[in-house]
Amino acid sequence: MTFQKLADFKTFTEICSRCYPGMKLDSEEAKENHRKRQKKLDKEANVKHFGLTQNNRLVGGYVEYDHTLNLYSRKIDARGVGMVAVDLPYKKQGYAKQIIQAFIKDARDQSIPLVQLYPFQPSFYRKMGFGLGPILHTFHFHPSQLPVFSKSLSLSVLDPSDKYEMAACYHRWADHTHGSCEKPLYEFRSLEAEDYHVVGLKKEGEIDGYIVFQFKQSPADHMLLNDLHIVEFIACTTEAYQSLLQFLRNQKDQVRSVYFPTFNEQFSYMMENPCHTDDELIFRIYHKISEQGQGLMYRIVDVPLFLEKLEHHSFGQESVRIGWNISDSFMDEQYSYVWEFTDGVPRATNQLPDVEIQIGIAEFSSLMMGCVTLDNLLLGGYAEAEPGEGLDQAITLFQNPKKPESWSFF
Repeated sequence: MTFQKLADFKTFTEICSRCYPGMKLDSEEAKENHRKRQKKLDKEANVKHFGLTQNNRLVGGYVEYDHTLNLYSRKIDARGVGMVAVDLPYKKQGYAKQIIQAFIKDARDQSIPLVQLYPFQPSFYRKMGFGLGPILHTFHFHPSQLPVFSKSLSLSVLDPSDKYEMAACYHRWADHTHGSCEKPLYEFRSLEAEDYHVVGLKKEGEIDGYIVFQFKQSPADHMLLNDLHIVEFIACTTEAYQSLLQFLRNQKDQVRSVYFPTFNEQFSYMMENPCHTDDELIFRIYHKISEQGQGLMYRIVDVPLFLEKLEHHSFGQESVRIGWNISDSFMDEQYSYVWEFTDGVPRATNQLPDVEIQIGIAEFSSLMMGCVTLDNLLLGGYAEAEPGEGLDQAITLFQNPKKPESWSFF
């Protein structure tokens, strides 16, 4: 078994068509278009395709993405993996495990402390040491449910000539958003896509916010029934945020409803009527306001290096020494570290801990990225520790995490 840079994109496309039938690569035209897209993508500086061969035969492959990620306002190198595919006759022979292990080892060798992926099945990758990431909420409402912002500004339709200003807007937002990744220019292709629409707030030569959206219909709908599905919603200022929401409200006579994805669990408090269009009660007299899901998953692959990137960040106000006993069954490794938190800021120490916590690498990754509290991991049995003052301090330290947000899809 060997890994090497992918050269045979045609065979890899055939493998993907069998592994991901939902991609609808079921015609020669669709396969050829996909092959061309992937080959073009492979020329981007941050993208590499790898193939897995057995006896000179391509049996699988994956795509590797280099990212610059905002970790609590500090930029770090991170890496993503996508389109992990093992051809059907070779399933259940350990090839997927070997692909992810090679991906992890390669990241370590290049001093990359954190990797991330979008799972086809979260439980599959959780067993490989990837921790669950942020919760995404999708609100579904009529535009009139949004408040009126009387001081909002008018938006402009954006086109390909706005690509650089749109990218600059996104990166100003990303500079202040934990979990976000920088985006190369090719990721702003929505400006050129026929089925996407982009509007933005232009002010003093800059774009301060923008919305990427699509119009969609249900099969039984007539031509006047349309739903507005937001693909991306980026705002750098309060003025921009309110102006974007006012734009959506102004569509109340144009569209039946708005699908609004957000990592802001408090978005419902902004609406005059927070109820979901389903108008359902989900438990007793609790009204459905949104649907939620988890996608992005994180894995710390080099704990000491990750700590170096954290030495500017305070998790809270507590001062406590925590001994981490971290199990990584996927890589067949065990790690033990003592971190001293001073007013919430961690650093390595050789002193004895106030509390020792047993935890898996998946859950440790979720905890460090701000996706879950230590209290919840203890309640679920995903972390263990002896009761005492040290544990109480550790629980308090991680009680109000800064949650990540990411609009990078790969």
